[in-house]
Amino acid sequence: MDDTLFDDLTPSQTVTTLSGTQHTLATEIPLAITINGVNHVVMMVSPYQLDAFIIGFLLTEGIITHHRDIHDLEFEHQQKAIIAHATLANRCHQPWLAKKRNLAGRTGCGLCGIESLAAAFPSLPPLAASALPSTQALMSLREQLPQWQVLNRDCGALHAAFFADDEGQILHASEDVGRHNALDKLLGWHHQQPPLPKGMFLVTSRCSIELIFKMVRTHNATLVTLSSPTQLAVEQARHYRLNLIHIPYQQQPRVYAGTDISSV
Repeated sequence: MDDTLFDDLTPSQTVTTLSGTQHTLATEIPLAITINGVNHVVMMVSPYQLDAFIIGFLLTEGIITHHRDIHDLEFEHQQKAIIAHATLANRCHQPWLAKKRNLAGRTGCGLCGIESLAAAFPSLPPLAASALPSTQALMSLREQLPQWQVLNRDCGALHAAFFADDEGQILHASEDVGRHNALDKLLGWHHQQPPLPKGMFLVTSRCSIELIFKMVRTHNATLVTLSSPTQLAVEQARHYRLNLIHIPYQQQPRVYAGTDISSV
């Protein structure tokens, strides 16, 4: 989708306070996703990079395994909302129908609407062992963030996710009002790159188990966070052999999970 397609749904807008001052605020809109004509979920999102978001969301929900499983993707504008019509391959559609769940629209809780513990804790194959990034690469990340957080610089209130190569050079960024959405957008972008670039994923938000599952489902081995992970996120990262690293402000990286600690 062309991000300029809906001119009145820009990622940020100027809002006037009751006292007459003007400020730029992040735009938040409902995005309804239909799959092969069946309503699936309504998400609250920032209205840009929506192609990447749909791909990343369907990948991390386990609905598709490759972006080519989406045969067609069309967007429809209805008042202050967008409807995404995704047409999936039959081999994805039938398993999805079999386990279809009702999801509450969300920007914060990534497990809202899940109906069973089995769905909350999916059984996934562990990742292949992967080397940890170097301390030098990790410590170079923070200073690059401002130039990539364009929307947050203008209006604040946005989470961000970044992809960096093994040397710590950031190559792409995604921003959104939802922390899960930002990572989904980034994973959707990454999945479409030929060939898949190697490197690490960095998120500005706290790290809970949903982000761990997103990384494992998309076969990405290293997640770096600027906020502390939860105890359960660490437990699941170790179980799935995901490299999980926290970079506190002005402190050395803390490796909470990883198969090789020699490089940090």
